[in-house]
Amino acid sequence: MIPAAGRGARFGADHPKQFCLLQGQSVLTQTVSRFLPHPDLAGIQLVLPPGMAAPDDLPDDSRIQFSQGGASRRDSVLSGCRDLLSSRQAAPADRVLVHDAARPLLPRADLQAVLEQMAHSAAYLVAPVADTLRDHAGQTLDRDQIWRVLTPQGAGLGQLIQALQSTEAELTDEVAYLQQIGVQAQAVPGNPINQKITWPADLRWANSMINELDP
Repeated sequence: MIPAAGRGARFGADHPKQFCLLQGQSVLTQTVSRFLPHPDLAGIQLVLPPGMAAPDDLPDDSRIQFSQGGASRRDSVLSGCRDLLSSRQAAPADRVLVHDAARPLLPRADLQAVLEQMAHSAAYLVAPVADTLRDHAGQTLDRDQIWRVLTPQGAGLGQLIQALQSTEAELTDEVAYLQQIGVQAQAVPGNPINQKITWPADLRWANSMINELDP
């Protein structure tokens, strides 16, 4: 599941950042390409902004299906999950990964590590924090006790739907919703290169780093 319906207001472009170019391809296409070669992939559910088509360079692959996004990330992921279920492309017990459209630098080893953990529990990728951190009062936080939370994040389809339907609160990621219904997800250490493109400088950084990924 790749929610790609966000408008990316912080990025400041005249179109969503997932449609910007990275090494000659859209960010969204680069992200999708990190998943397509995996032998366990049954399909990719792309959740697009209402009224917007997929980028022209998206691979012509029958495993890619589309949903219409909503007003929030929760609405978009839930829309994609419901479409998976109603179309019988997936059953409630099937494993579903949710990955940010604007994270095109996912190492294949990290994808595999999350999938292996999902054989036992819900799972998500994390990375250590390198900077010194302080709260608003100026107190230094122990960065050894803090993780950067990445994607993909995964759980059973039925669990994910239940979690997203359990509250109308807008939480920041799927793990937060899963925790609301008592599902404990296991953190899996990942590579810090898996950074989300949020600001224009992030796209320039990704352009310089994408060739460092495994082919």
